[in-house]
Amino acid sequence: MRSVNREGRWTRALAAFGVLLAALAIKGGEQLMNRYHVGLNTTESLNDWGYIVDRRNRSPKRGDLVEFVVPDNRYYPAGASFVKRVVGLPGDLVERRGDHVYVAGRHVGRVKTHDREGRPVEAGPTGIIPPGRIYVAGDHQDSLDSRYAVIGFIEARRVIGVGEAIL
Repeated sequence: MRSVNREGRWTRALAAFGVLLAALAIKGGEQLMNRYHVGLNTTESLNDWGYIVDRRNRSPKRGDLVEFVVPDNRYYPAGASFVKRVVGLPGDLVERRGDHVYVAGRHVGRVKTHDREGRPVEAGPTGIIPPGRIYVAGDHQDSLDSRYAVIGFIEARRVIGVGEAIL
């Protein structure tokens, strides 16, 4: 895991955002700006923290980064979006063995019983991922992702686009 202080991350994020905006403007930007979106991750949930998201590509594959609108929950405001990695697709089996989660036979991580403030949290869904839904996970053990009920299976209608790490 990288160790970069928060101020340094923001400085690099703003610089990257400025460079991207300039590049988009030079390329005749309006159509590109409508198609592409820059995502910044200011948490530890993923190792990379800058993303470009293709809003026209809303069909993620396993291993893709995906930006999606988070279901309403007590941690983030309505309409907030996350970038996470797709680890499960429709038809994959999600299993929980003790506090460990497996998707399609691959270990995804552990489920905690309490959040960082000590409040109880409910584990996410298990079973076959239904059609039109995906299972997402972050790279960090404390990532708020499909391992928890407040996120769960992500509906296709919530997907903003498929992303690619740029920083």
